[in-house]
Amino acid sequence: MIAALKLIPARVWAVAVLVIALAILVGVQTYRLKGMQVTHATYVAEVKDAKARAIAQARATQSKIQTELDQVRADASTQKATDDALAARQRDDNRQLQQQITGVLADRTRLRASLVERGKTIEDLTDLLAQLRSEADDYAGELASALTASRRAGFACERSYDAVRTAR
Repeated sequence: MIAALKLIPARVWAVAVLVIALAILVGVQTYRLKGMQVTHATYVAEVKDAKARAIAQARATQSKIQTELDQVRADASTQKATDDALAARQRDDNRQLQQQITGVLADRTRLRASLVERGKTIEDLTDLLAQLRSEADDYAGELASALTASRRAGFACERSYDAVRTAR
């Protein structure tokens, strides 16, 4: 039998050994490729899961921030309504005060006659005091309204900042 194998040319043996070596190499590479495919599929699944968790967390955070900002807006709106009611009451008080000033100015004639009887005159002083009081009341009302609006905006801003800061 060895003699029969010797009849086969060396080239044929070389080609046969080469074919066998290539078959073994292809088998090994196929096995390694299947392992890498499994590893890759596992990695892709982990990435998809991580992405889904990150998206869910981002949406939850965004929803929380939006809810807190909506609450801040609602609180600011409620505070504005309260402040507007207070400002309306202050304007009513100012109108009543203006009516009292008008009454005082109307009574000025009577007072002037009474003062003339006493020999005194304070006409200029009465006008000045009435005008100063009126201007002071108007200015105080404007300042109070500006201060209230500024305070309300500052609190709303602070609550918005806190909502965004704590959500991160």
